[in-house]
Amino acid sequence: MTDKQVENILDKKPKSHWLRKLIIFFVIVAVFAVTALLSLDWVMGALVHTRKEVPVPDLTKKPVSQALGLLAAQNLALKQAGVEFAQNVPPGSVLRQIPSAGSTVREGRVIRVWLSQGDEMVFVPNLVGTDLRSAQLAVRQSGLIVGKTENAYSLTYEKGQIVAQTPKADSMVQKGEKVSLVISNGQPPASVILVPNLKGKKLAQATLWASAQNINLIIKEDPESPLRNGTVTEQSPEPDSQVAPRSDVEITVSRRPIADDEKAYHLHYELPQGKKGGHVRIVLEDETGETEILNEAKQPGSKVDLEIPYSGKATLRIFIDGILVREREIA
Repeated sequence: MTDKQVENILDKKPKSHWLRKLIIFFVIVAVFAVTALLSLDWVMGALVHTRKEVPVPDLTKKPVSQALGLLAAQNLALKQAGVEFAQNVPPGSVLRQIPSAGSTVREGRVIRVWLSQGDEMVFVPNLVGTDLRSAQLAVRQSGLIVGKTENAYSLTYEKGQIVAQTPKADSMVQKGEKVSLVISNGQPPASVILVPNLKGKKLAQATLWASAQNINLIIKEDPESPLRNGTVTEQSPEPDSQVAPRSDVEITVSRRPIADDEKAYHLHYELPQGKKGGHVRIVLEDETGETEILNEAKQPGSKVDLEIPYSGKATLRIFIDGILVREREIA
């Protein structure tokens, strides 16, 4: 055997020796790790199984604070699993739970609950001016129910159209609530007196109608009205209300101070025909500043006829549902 071969054998022996030691070390570590895990699992299992079994309390329709107290008394925990709309359960109260009330679980168990958002609220659609079939469809699509229907004469709406509704359009109500409708019978006979829409009309026109129908007209004055003097700004009762002869009808008439250079602009605007009206806001801007002339809901096809006083150069703007639809400079 050569010297070189002897040297190679000597070199390999220590390496093989250390390799065996390293393998033995890792085997010992692995054995200890497995033993520790098994011991831990056994200990945890023993701890869990030594926990006391307790009944799950009934949490339904109880506020979260009360539910937490009931669970704490049984050494149980709570977790919110979701929220849902519910008609008869107040918002923030428990709607349902898992595990169910009365079942038996071990202490420390997490009880999942779903909380109520209360009644689902929806907007009431605008039905006035539509026919009964369209109104019924709109009510159902909004998650509401058509309630009582009545008939009444109308100076404004044709026979078969909706004259009035309860609740009013754009109000928020509980889903499933009933909407009552008043359906037009068309123009009234001579024996029936209906109050016309006097708003925006001149005092002379209101007086002439009241005199012809033997109605007692009560006149109030509004010194802050932006409309031209002598224009009716408010009325009671509302248009299409039935009244008897010698009844009182109250109107408010504009009586504002008149500027030396005041002029008047006659505004005529007609809302588009269709199934939906809109909220009309009319604003005048002149040398005295910005003045709101009108701000109210109007039905499809409604006409706005107003005499608007202004001074110097002015700009008139019309907004429908907050959107500018017309702007005109007047002088």
